[in-house]
Amino acid sequence: MKDKTTALILSILLGTLGVDRFYLGYMGMGVLKLLTGGCFGVMWIIDIVNIATGKLLPADGSGYSDDSNASAKPSGTDSLESLKKISELHNQGVLNDAEYEKMKKEILEKI
Repeated sequence: MKDKTTALILSILLGTLGVDRFYLGYMGMGVLKLLTGGCFGVMWIIDIVNIATGKLLPADGSGYSDDSNASAKPSGTDSLESLKKISELHNQGVLNDAEYEKMKKEILEKI
């Protein structure tokens, strides 16, 4: 996992050279920014904003290690456990069919 603060500092100081994109794992965009001066300054500003708001994540999709507000997608194991729990509640009669289907659909959409 990459550090969001490091990515933001790299973007502010060396973003016109594409160092932020190299750090996050976007080699192609890093080369493009390096050759075009941060796409003539426009991409440099966009990347600063996107990193600060958490919209530009590392290329491997891992998220940032220091981003406490990140809404990480549940892993397959978490989703499987959630499906098992709601299935048990449905079997016990705690959830009716409509509630069960709605919750199941929400969990499956997160995968």
